[in-house]
Amino acid sequence: MLWFFIAGLLLIAVAILVMPLFRTQDETTDNRREQNIQIVREQMAELESSFERAEVESDEYHARRSELEQALHLDVDGEAEHVRNKTSTTSRVSAGFVLLFVPMAALALYLYLGAPQAPQMIEEARNNPPAEIPLKADGTPDVEKLVASLHDKLRKSPANAEGWYMLGRSYMMMQQFDGAVEAYDNLNKLQPGEPDVMLMLADALSMQQGGQMAGRPEALINEALVAAPENTTALWLSGMALEQQEKYQEAFDRWTVLRPLLEDIPQEQEQLDILINRVKAKLSGDTAVADSAVDKSGDAAESSAAAPAVKADSAEGEAKVVAKDAAASGAQVNLSVSLSDAMLEQVSPEDSVFIYAKAQTGPPMPLAAKRLQVKDLPTTVILDDSMAMMPQFKLSAFDTLIVGARISKSGNAVGQDGDLYTEQEKVAHGDTVTLSIDSVLKK
Repeated sequence: MLWFFIAGLLLIAVAILVMPLFRTQDETTDNRREQNIQIVREQMAELESSFERAEVESDEYHARRSELEQALHLDVDGEAEHVRNKTSTTSRVSAGFVLLFVPMAALALYLYLGAPQAPQMIEEARNNPPAEIPLKADGTPDVEKLVASLHDKLRKSPANAEGWYMLGRSYMMMQQFDGAVEAYDNLNKLQPGEPDVMLMLADALSMQQGGQMAGRPEALINEALVAAPENTTALWLSGMALEQQEKYQEAFDRWTVLRPLLEDIPQEQEQLDILINRVKAKLSGDTAVADSAVDKSGDAAESSAAAPAVKADSAEGEAKVVAKDAAASGAQVNLSVSLSDAMLEQVSPEDSVFIYAKAQTGPPMPLAAKRLQVKDLPTTVILDDSMAMMPQFKLSAFDTLIVGARISKSGNAVGQDGDLYTEQEKVAHGDTVTLSIDSVLKK
């Protein structure tokens, strides 16, 4: 259908360009004829005037009049035919050029600058409308249904590595370890021999076993350690597995190798020192010191939550770990958010507040976001990679950011007319920004 429409437009355009060429031929012929007739009429009038004044004799008068009439006849017919033939030839050549060049040039420009695949894209969009986001009774997205929907799609199209990664991460956040094991297992099949994937699977398996790493989790950790001997996560988890088997000396040796690799992450070094002191105490038989180390390390030290890049016994543990990594790399922004006094009467305490950071130049969706309520204001928020909306678009991937805060009565994540908001552009990693919500959104 689109090509018929394009062909019709081309025909109209070519007709508009060609018609003046043939119109010029007729106008030129008519103009030349009129000029010749006017000249002969003037000469005839002059001859008549001379004859009336008796300046020429009758014989001469009739002879010249006959000559003028014959000349007029020959000149007008001959000139018209000459102009007609000449103009007709030129017009045909020009018309042929227009008929060939215009459609070819238009088609070439469309193929280069246009979107020839647009009809197929429109048809696909009609046949595959975007799925509606399931909502809870309070209007917030139903995460469990979203995850279940993603799981169903991946079972039908299992060759989607990124999809399995997102599914596994979602299940770990929800502490549904059976689903996480299935997701990471499929990811491991798609990316065999990838240390990080094996470690994610080992972590999910250990949590499925109540935090115990014996068996397949330990085998995966050791395999990852062979592939990447200085992988900090593999060293950390390996030490955990060895400690669980009461191989305290080997655990101590493993963590001793790990410690200098964490010199740029003092928080992780501090946590690791607690674990090292604990196994040292067990080696020396000092149970009191060992018990003290257990108390300091807490439940996180008993699981892979302490590992820098792998989520462990809870979603909170993973979020803290990722946040530490982001803080270490400087890929974060510190926001102090408040509501202007002039806007106090326009909001209620239960209204949603979206605090976000997006790329100055890049994808329009937020790179990191946090949702609060008006009653939480004023507040201080740190946005980093742990709050990434999509794993391929992280805060650390963009140097210059736009940060903002928006109040929505409807709770809609997409800005609407009437929302209250504020934004600040050209924000760099590590900046501390003060935001006061003082404007009304008008789209």
